[in-house]
Amino acid sequence: MEFETIDIRDEKARELAQILANDTALSILSLLQEKTLSMSEIAKELDIPISTVSYHLDKMIRVGFIEIAGKKYGKRLQEVKLYRASSKPIVLLPRRMPVKKRLLRVFEKVQIISLGIAGLLASGTYLVLEKLVSERSILGLENATRLTKESQTPLVIESVNKTVMQGPSEGSLIPYVSAILIFIVAFLILSHYLTNKNI
Repeated sequence: MEFETIDIRDEKARELAQILANDTALSILSLLQEKTLSMSEIAKELDIPISTVSYHLDKMIRVGFIEIAGKKYGKRLQEVKLYRASSKPIVLLPRRMPVKKRLLRVFEKVQIISLGIAGLLASGTYLVLEKLVSERSILGLENATRLTKESQTPLVIESVNKTVMQGPSEGSLIPYVSAILIFIVAFLILSHYLTNKNI
């Protein structure tokens, strides 16, 4: 689960403490836990000035208590933001986490997601191609059997026996190679995408 981390020496930690100590801010937060509202709707519901609502919303957005849920159009067709309480947990860190450790944590998360999706894609590719190759082998065996029945010459029978005794053709490597290539390509693309998205 994604979470917001705040260092206790950060300005956000002070703002968080101010919000928790302010009854108006807590009333706004409680209201937005139940429904998604615009700034004017919050002011109307709590019977407080819109400037007060704006002040508290700005602070709560900065610390991660509130998020913008979307937009709607007001009476004069102006865009109005809708707010709701965030479901993202907030973690206060008494000690600063080293940048290297933070980057390593993000990198591990990205790698796990990328490996999982790439594995699924590779498995699917392997199963589909394996089925196609085996169907082709069965079709070849049926043709060889039919040819043997139709022509009883020793040369044809010897050729068919060689084909049958050889077992799977070289084409049966296609599913393995394709699955490995799909896995590598998917893993690299997903890792790059997720890293850029800061997942």
